[in-house]
Amino acid sequence: MLSFQRLSPAKDRGDGTGHFYKEFIIKPTILQSVPRRYGRYGIPYSLVQKELNTFPMPDMIFVTSGMTYWYPGVFEMISLIKQRFPNVPVILGGIYASLFPEHARKKSGADEVVCGAGEQACLHIADEITGNRSDAHRYREMDNIPAPAYDLYPRLDSVALLTSHGCPYRCPFCASRMLSGEYRRRPYSRVIEEIEWLHNNQGVRHFAFYDDAVLYRKDEHMVPILEEIIARDMGVCFHTPNGIQPREIDERLARLMYESGFKTVRLSYESKSRERQERMGLKVRGDDLIRAVGLLKEAGFDSRQLGSYVLMGLPGQDAGEVLESMVFVLSLGVQVNLASFSPIPGTPCWQEAVASGSLDADADPLLTNNSIYPLKNESMDYNTFVSLGTLAATANRILKGGDDPLRHETVKTQMKRIMERVG
Repeated sequence: MLSFQRLSPAKDRGDGTGHFYKEFIIKPTILQSVPRRYGRYGIPYSLVQKELNTFPMPDMIFVTSGMTYWYPGVFEMISLIKQRFPNVPVILGGIYASLFPEHARKKSGADEVVCGAGEQACLHIADEITGNRSDAHRYREMDNIPAPAYDLYPRLDSVALLTSHGCPYRCPFCASRMLSGEYRRRPYSRVIEEIEWLHNNQGVRHFAFYDDAVLYRKDEHMVPILEEIIARDMGVCFHTPNGIQPREIDERLARLMYESGFKTVRLSYESKSRERQERMGLKVRGDDLIRAVGLLKEAGFDSRQLGSYVLMGLPGQDAGEVLESMVFVLSLGVQVNLASFSPIPGTPCWQEAVASGSLDADADPLLTNNSIYPLKNESMDYNTFVSLGTLAATANRILKGGDDPLRHETVKTQMKRIMERVG
């Protein structure tokens, strides 16, 4: 069991966001060179252990996993489960298990590992263990997949809303197709019912769309959802932390988003570099972002609600490209959401990073953590990586205060220091 050095209290901003409860713990050996502390987020270890001791003996236990570099927490969870229920089969699925299946099979302690979309595979496993015979094929349709058991939460201020699985696009840095398979979407009427039930029965007010392409064919899906939300006057709030396609924003959609209660809108942009845009399939161009921001502001949104993602740390990317992209976004009067690249096995960007020598093919998943700047890059070192993050935070703070960050001396000074460092 890892010991913690200090506890930091959880903070809630009132909209379901904020810092998770955190315990600082001993840093893994492989990360000793990273000049940062290392922590475990979420429910304290001791409370999980105590809660497990209250559970009756189950037939089997399914464990999911998040980001690849979060696997130590998954291992600890499986270890706790095995201590409490040593003879109960443990089945591991999720993102880490799907992207690093051999690592998971060798080291996680799970009895079985499921890769990709797991609804049918997990049901087959459950049938084998229990002797049941289920119609697993029906779960190919999203409409038949049960909603998350949000009713088990004692308190719920916000929920992650998923109206589709997979993605119709092919971004070279993304693993959505490997994880979720073919693109599938729920009937919009069911989405509306879920929102209304959670709001009326669980008191949920904040809903975050986590679809990879929530605006895909918007007139068949998102537009009717928002129109019905407005008609029912639910008084809920929406957020798009996953980023939405700027070119899908038109006057009608911008108005519906504002009137239905969107409070934070994050636009996908990636980079100002034309070469980079072409390599990304020209999904987003500068003109698309300019037009989308203009329409959203005309609908009533302000700079505190709008942000645009800029990618940092891609294979072969230098600080100049990132800085130029940040300046472009700030010039539109929206916040910069600096998204650090995390290399994902099997993606074109992973293959490019390995081929260039920026990443070892057999690197420990801990080294794919986007907060430690995972790629070896002569044109942008770790200190520059950190400085760009500090610059984004400074500029956003000034923008939220109502000033133009590009005219602010603090921002100018930070930009100058970054350019001096990279030559």
